[in-house]
Amino acid sequence: MAKFKPPSSSLIVGGLFFLTPVLFIILLGSKAIALLTPIAVKISEAFGLHSVFGGAAVLIVCVLIIVVICLISGYFIQRGVFSKWSNNIEEKLFVHFPSIQILKYRMIGDQETVINEFWEAIILEEEKDRYNIAFITERTNEFITLFIPDAPRLDAGEVRYVPKESITYYPISMKQAMSGLYSFGKGMGIENIVHKK
Repeated sequence: MAKFKPPSSSLIVGGLFFLTPVLFIILLGSKAIALLTPIAVKISEAFGLHSVFGGAAVLIVCVLIIVVICLISGYFIQRGVFSKWSNNIEEKLFVHFPSIQILKYRMIGDQETVINEFWEAIILEEEKDRYNIAFITERTNEFITLFIPDAPRLDAGEVRYVPKESITYYPISMKQAMSGLYSFGKGMGIENIVHKK
């Protein structure tokens, strides 16, 4: 009986890690739909959508409202209306939900109109023939502040303050950095990055 214990506990723990974000998304979605249902009912009645979509009319209108809100929010961020606000929010997301940041950059890429890159992704040359994925988080007159994350997550790592004249690095896109971290460095094309400069 004891030989079945380790697999069972690992399955339960793995299931919990999988279910937690899924349940959070379901809960958030159901709350948003419940909040928008009164408006959706009025819209579906005004346009007679029940005759076309039946009982699903209210749900369809709720989803469309959520999509429209996302589009409007994205437009305002793209126009720079909420740039400071969005940068602050994204900094908090890096700390609390690093996996969401990795997913975002992997899916959206490096569209400058969509993504506010307040960190600069680089390949850091630490010693001869030794390179790390890192982020420049701040520049001062004399120093560059670096964050060197652990793979595959961003919620651990180390911070370094390096004099500007003593650092060698190669700029990369945020998508390359996130993909490299997520895949433990596979597929980065490090030769092309290092020899490009």
